[in-house]
Amino acid sequence: MKIRDTRIAPRGRIVLGLTGPIASGKSFALKCFAREGACVISADAVTSELLTTPAIYHTISRKFGSDKILTNGLLDKKKLAAEVFGSPAKRKWLEGLLHPRILRRIHSLITKSRKKISVVEAPLLFEAGLAECFTFTVCLAAPDKILEARALNRGWSQAQYRARVKAQLSAAEKYGRADIVLENSGAPGRLEAKIKFVCRFLRGTAGK
Repeated sequence: MKIRDTRIAPRGRIVLGLTGPIASGKSFALKCFAREGACVISADAVTSELLTTPAIYHTISRKFGSDKILTNGLLDKKKLAAEVFGSPAKRKWLEGLLHPRILRRIHSLITKSRKKISVVEAPLLFEAGLAECFTFTVCLAAPDKILEARALNRGWSQAQYRARVKAQLSAAEKYGRADIVLENSGAPGRLEAKIKFVCRFLRGTAGK
């Protein structure tokens, strides 16, 4: 089941896919959309929820070995990420297991909401080939130096940050693929004003 199905049932609904490079401000942007009355969903939060279900937990544990990915008997997201990071085969297997379930859960949440605009934060939206699932894709943008500075301020090492950047599409490619690009290198209020404008425009087009 694809998220784009919500474009026809229920009628007049708009689903945005929110993405951007590391440290581009996705979590803050999602909060801004929520303040504008949108139904907001974090794909990472949905993934974390799924990882606690017994079927997923045991399937992943058998695949990778519990000694590698568990902490105190629970799946450790950092350890799991380290296990699949740099291994295309392992990453593809994990995506094949999780992505259909993530999409079904997100579709269910959107369908249950009565709000005309829904926003799904998906950091790897383009890398996972999910762009067609959304009415529009929105990508946050900022100069590379600002993105790196923000990541380092969050406690990342420069090596960690650059390794993760290399594992994703380049920022320029993300910007080029997006339907809407929102520059976010200034004060938070500037991004919030842009999101207000986007929501006002979308509310005006919903149902037409």
